[in-house]
Amino acid sequence: MRIVKSVPANIEHLLDRYEKNGHLTMQASLMGKQSVVYRLQEYCLKVYTPRGKVDGELECEALLSLQNNPHVPELYAYASGNFVLTEWIEGFNLSEYRATYGHIPHNLIYDLFSTELQQIQAGYRDWDFIRYENLLWTATGEVKRTDFWLCEPVSCMRLRERLQHNIIRKIERIYSGDETDLEEVVHYFDRHGLTTTEVQEALAHFRSHTPRMALAQ
Repeated sequence: MRIVKSVPANIEHLLDRYEKNGHLTMQASLMGKQSVVYRLQEYCLKVYTPRGKVDGELECEALLSLQNNPHVPELYAYASGNFVLTEWIEGFNLSEYRATYGHIPHNLIYDLFSTELQQIQAGYRDWDFIRYENLLWTATGEVKRTDFWLCEPVSCMRLRERLQHNIIRKIERIYSGDETDLEEVVHYFDRHGLTTTEVQEALAHFRSHTPRMALAQ
């Protein structure tokens, strides 16, 4: 186990004990095929299942490398492929946000693209085709991402620059009114039941954003 940032002694003891015997006597907050999530006060403990071990190793590496990015949860401790301890994000995904506040996040499209672009600039390519499902908006308007298990490091600078160039071109085409590149995002909107009016409002807000996103990088 590696401690990245100090945690209370009782939390460190719990992690150490789990690493040794593999047992937790707590109620899970979320259960999946690849991981089980527990809330420990203000911390989030994600324990990887045998099926999620390899992806867990990738996620731990990505979380550690992306700590300077504002959309990435604060990392406190991890045992690669076994578990990871981050801050607990108190927020809503798009469907929950819409149901709670009666409208979509004001910077929705900006948030979708900015988190993706930040990761590419930090040297990570994301193979998670539902990555936007893992975005949470907080009460203060921050956007955070909760899963990084398909983030692959890109060591080749030329490839990294090409990936960055591709997304910047996509962003600029959307600014200019070409909606061809919005197919992936529109699918995301469809899954959350957004109306045509909401989609158009989100696009209009994105296009009016100053300074323009790609130009501000």
